[in-house]
Amino acid sequence: MSLPRFHLPAAEWSVPHLTLSGDEAQHCSRVMRKEAGDSIEIFDGAGRVAVCEITHVSKAEVQAKIVSETCVEAFQTSIHLLPALIKGEPFEWLLEKAVELGAASVQPVITERTVIHLDAAQTEKKLGKWRRHMIESAKQCHTPFVPELHAPLPFSKALKFEAEFKLIPALSEHSRTLKQALPATKPRSVAVLIGPEGDFTAEEEAQAFSAGYVPVTLGPLVLRAETASIATLAILGHEMR
Repeated sequence: MSLPRFHLPAAEWSVPHLTLSGDEAQHCSRVMRKEAGDSIEIFDGAGRVAVCEITHVSKAEVQAKIVSETCVEAFQTSIHLLPALIKGEPFEWLLEKAVELGAASVQPVITERTVIHLDAAQTEKKLGKWRRHMIESAKQCHTPFVPELHAPLPFSKALKFEAEFKLIPALSEHSRTLKQALPATKPRSVAVLIGPEGDFTAEEEAQAFSAGYVPVTLGPLVLRAETASIATLAILGHEMR
């Protein structure tokens, strides 16, 4: 039986003693009702996982000592998802599945047809909520990695994302299957640009092509934005890994 898992950012690791605080400490002590002497796992979201024994529990903190530690290497090909910002629940579902499918990062994109518009305060609040949602997904499926989540960027700036290979699912006459489009040598990084509800405008699509994004087809059916994201991640994961 797997041990309950809790997240502690890499910057807060102080071997061999680790301290959970905030939401993670409350989840451990109040929800999971863990006590001194119990075993748990703590991970940093970047591949490091430690089996720990709890040494002290208080209202604000859970202290633990590392018993054993492993480090999982990142995938040779990092897959970066650049989805257009879509409505709340579908976007949270997208983030959850991006964690499960091993995305290296998620860069939300604001397009012409994006219907969600956030000010600075709302963005900061949403990022915090989204990051917590991603951490919970990683804990539930016991993946050692949590994708890096960036603040939303306008379409023109998001196009400058650097990757060895870039693709965009598109209903274009120039689209090829993903297998046909992939280069012979596996790239070290792949960027995937996904449109919003209503898809990209013709001008945005042309700009993406000019920026080096290769149009690919995901089949004859029209997919929702969040479904297209997950389908592309799943196919890429199969082909790259």
